[in-house]
Amino acid sequence: MAVSARVLLTCLPYYSHLVPVLVPVAKALRKAGHAVAVASAPAMADELARHGVEHVPLPHVRTLEQLLADPAVLASPGMPGAEDEEAADTARAREEPGALTKAFAGPLAGIFARDLIAAAERWRPDVLVRECNEFGGYLAAVKLGLPRAVLDIAPFTAAHLPFLHDTLNAELAALGAAPADDPLRPNDGLLAGVVPAAWYPERRPSLRCYRTDDPGAPDDGFAPLAVAGLGTVAHTVVPEASRLLAAMALALGELPGPAVLSTGPGEWTGPRPSNVRIVPFAPQARLLGRASLFLSHGGFGGVQEALRAATPMVVLPLFADQPANARRIAELGLGLAVDPAEATPETLAAACSRVLAPGFGERAAEFARPAGDLPGFDVLAEDLAALS
Repeated sequence: MAVSARVLLTCLPYYSHLVPVLVPVAKALRKAGHAVAVASAPAMADELARHGVEHVPLPHVRTLEQLLADPAVLASPGMPGAEDEEAADTARAREEPGALTKAFAGPLAGIFARDLIAAAERWRPDVLVRECNEFGGYLAAVKLGLPRAVLDIAPFTAAHLPFLHDTLNAELAALGAAPADDPLRPNDGLLAGVVPAAWYPERRPSLRCYRTDDPGAPDDGFAPLAVAGLGTVAHTVVPEASRLLAAMALALGELPGPAVLSTGPGEWTGPRPSNVRIVPFAPQARLLGRASLFLSHGGFGGVQEALRAATPMVVLPLFADQPANARRIAELGLGLAVDPAEATPETLAAACSRVLAPGFGERAAEFARPAGDLPGFDVLAEDLAALS
């Protein structure tokens, strides 16, 4: 099949931002006969190779762990270390966007954009497609005059765009590109959602929603009553992650069935209830297809997997879009939120028991039903290629 478009995807160097959506989109583009690659940090090379997706490494882009481990980076202008440390830590754990959020739309986005512009000279994309948390792709596309689109892997982060407007315009000016008048300009063009439109409180004009593929059942046939974890980022930026994971383990131990708790990297020294499998990493999407409960921090990667699987949720929102996700889950009757400050084994066990009772599962199934009628990523691939 002849190649008809060259589509370059951009992604922050996090597993949860890359694998659930960008990798399947890249594979759909390739299957349709288009050239496709993912531009991100060199640290993502092994993960992309594992999925057989071409990687365009951006040499100066670092992972969050690398950034937070470098005092020189944290002390540079626009980074959270340049501010009061206690205030920066507090901002990370709150809903309001803080210094780190602004840094990823400011100096870090500028670094990403410059590397991407240099890479584009070699790779020659026709279209740039960014995941919504990554802003270097927006800056580079404006500078290069390329058509662009957004994979909306965290819908409520759009609420941060007015807060980031001046920061993004400063980076455009530094690149010699015209500033934007509209704070929502980064999300103009095709906005590709990955959940039914009912998730969005207000329908956005450029929004089109697509169906993500069913990941299939676990290989070993294991069917847990509950799946739990705090994702792949919280361990790095949330000091109380260990306490919350221990409370989650004990709460799961009170459930009348098997559970899986993903604890992240490092040795687990917390409680080990007999009915709970403790693992550093779990095939979450596949397990949710058989589970009756998802206990998490409310990151949208896991939320969209639970929505697809019709699995009701208990969430402990920690930062970024998670409080907004938690509110929407509650508004739609798809689960309950627990304040992390009040998350004890007892409060979590009580919330889990409530969500496992009749009502939440039925509403989750009703919400998931329209997803089957959405176009798949094969259609998204053609919609993205058509922008060229």
